[in-house]
Amino acid sequence: MKKILRIVLLVFAVLLTAYFTWSFLGRSVPPVNVQLYLDSTFVLNVDSGKGNVIGINPYMETTDYASKEHFQKKIEGYLIAAKEKGWLNEKSVIVFPEYIGAWLVLEGEKNSVYEAETSTGALTTYVASNFFSFLKHYFIAPDSAEDIQKHAAFAMKGAQMAKTYQEVFETLAKNYKVTIIAGSILLPNPVVKKGKIKIQKGSLYNVTAIFNPDGSIQPQLVKKVYPTADELPFITKCPPSEIPVFDLPIGRSAVLICADSWYPDCYDVLKDKNPRFIAVPSYTSKDGSMKTAWKGYSCFEAPAYVDKNDMGKITLGEAWMKYTLPARIKTTGAPYGITVSLRGKLWDLGADGEIIAVNRSSVFTPSYMNGASMVCMWVE
Repeated sequence: MKKILRIVLLVFAVLLTAYFTWSFLGRSVPPVNVQLYLDSTFVLNVDSGKGNVIGINPYMETTDYASKEHFQKKIEGYLIAAKEKGWLNEKSVIVFPEYIGAWLVLEGEKNSVYEAETSTGALTTYVASNFFSFLKHYFIAPDSAEDIQKHAAFAMKGAQMAKTYQEVFETLAKNYKVTIIAGSILLPNPVVKKGKIKIQKGSLYNVTAIFNPDGSIQPQLVKKVYPTADELPFITKCPPSEIPVFDLPIGRSAVLICADSWYPDCYDVLKDKNPRFIAVPSYTSKDGSMKTAWKGYSCFEAPAYVDKNDMGKITLGEAWMKYTLPARIKTTGAPYGITVSLRGKLWDLGADGEIIAVNRSSVFTPSYMNGASMVCMWVE
């Protein structure tokens, strides 16, 4: 009996050693190769000395998240391009898109994860190579998480993701002396304590942080109110009443994360707060999706003013113009607003969406392009 037990333990030890060897192999960090894919830049208005908003549609690839250095160099590339154009000053506000920080979940992973052809294949390798950490977070997932697998996949890297996200954006904000609305990131129950993003046990939230020109972080995080159908099984919604307003160099400003810009109650909470600028960091999956038929609202009931005849008849791009920031910002009194979208090659997920800039009584959006784009809108 003892001999059999020794054999079993030996086999188990060999298998465990083989697993950990496989798990750690193939994690050599690829060389940094910054490719901005910057197709076009645009300027609205003239410099009046009152500051500007720079909306960036970056083109991101999986290897841009391989390490903190990769991520910082890629994000900084767009700031360098803006600086070379003379756009940056102490009153500049830079807006990055939704999910720009979410893929920091890839930091330090096996090269086969970055090279996978599909997101499903990447997730399979990612989970397998972090199995014990994944298993821990799988079993401690909150009851609110319907898709426990996705919750655990992000939650298990939450602390490292928050650290890299904050260090990169606070460094860039301080070095370039600008305000950065840092797109969004998925984190478990995050809060800002003593100037640092801290994660806690609990549900995942889609959140935006804002970094000041001295590198400090605004004490309030913006949480997404209306997660989409793809997010809702593992992302928790936030009450509209918790949408904050920030005193930024260009004036009082608010952030509506992607789908939140489709709902009137998100604008209603801003009416009495006198915002001057509204940012909408966004992400829309699937290449060419803006040209497809609009299917209507995701998960939540459409507002009463929505023409249901539009569903299936107008394109998604047309619906963004008709039912989001360009149409609703006037209810808040804010003269300026901008929507930016994440672009790039992230396995087979695809991405679409152009910049939409509300410039007082006019709306600017460039024609379709495959790569990255930037808009500088001077405020008056």
